[in-house]
Amino acid sequence: MSKYSIGIDLGGTTVKLGLVKEDAIVATIAIPAHAKSGLASSLPFVEDAIEKLLLEKNLKIKQVNGIAIGFPGLVNNITKRIISTNKKYDDAVDVDLEKWAHDKWNVPLVLENDARAAAVGEWKFGAGKGYDNIVMITIGTGIGSAAIMEGRLLRGKHFQAGCLGGHISVQYDGRQCTCGNIGCAEAYGSTWSLQEIAKASEHFENSKLKQLPRIDFKALFTLAEEEDSLAISILDDCMKVWSAAIVNLVHAYDPEVVILGGGVLESADKILPYLTRTVHQHAWCPWGKVHLRASSLLNDAGILGAAYLLSSPL
Repeated sequence: MSKYSIGIDLGGTTVKLGLVKEDAIVATIAIPAHAKSGLASSLPFVEDAIEKLLLEKNLKIKQVNGIAIGFPGLVNNITKRIISTNKKYDDAVDVDLEKWAHDKWNVPLVLENDARAAAVGEWKFGAGKGYDNIVMITIGTGIGSAAIMEGRLLRGKHFQAGCLGGHISVQYDGRQCTCGNIGCAEAYGSTWSLQEIAKASEHFENSKLKQLPRIDFKALFTLAEEEDSLAISILDDCMKVWSAAIVNLVHAYDPEVVILGGGVLESADKILPYLTRTVHQHAWCPWGKVHLRASSLLNDAGILGAAYLLSSPL
């Protein structure tokens, strides 16, 4: 009888867990993230969620072949340690997750960057199936990316190749990003940057955005539909930033397909046509047109990709 795997996507807002068997998720649970409080203090909540998954399916831990985690930062998948973080789980470099999994459940652990895990999921089971040259870009709290070239998951000597798409400079004299760079795509087109961008506008006082306790992309699209001029302007800028970032990723990694994931996919019908048109206009691709596709697995991509890496290391 084949065993189960536990896949975990440690997001900045939500932690998503899935029980995987034979490349299918048979049970899921989502819990609030405590990213600002740190990883160590978040692990008890993750442990409780894992126990609930096992209980739901009446499973014992001996029926699980391991735990696979996608983490929003730079990860050494060989030593299974987190190398660097960026305003999420900032104590994570001092947390030994492999020891945690062993001490708590006596099971193996796989650790990978979250965007890479999502890219593997889409490559093997979703919108990238059938291709061996893929770029994935995830847009939500931050912006993540990953690249698969010639059927190989790109990591690089220092484990940062392909996964810093959110920190491509789109404005050389622009705003400072949380990473320390100037003019990053994340500093202009991710959820964490929206509040600062809106408040800096001279039109903020007259915008409905001022009435919101938190500005996110769902709110922006809603208010844009209501013809709020500032919401329309910020969204237009964001889509230009995303397009520029994707063109840079296409030039860097030569993919056949670019897969878009993250929270913005709630408005994929508005985003994808614009991005496709703009990328086709500006990307230098003498061979043809790179395909732009929405994630077909959505929140399941990272869970499935991480679990896949347990049995098939890349």
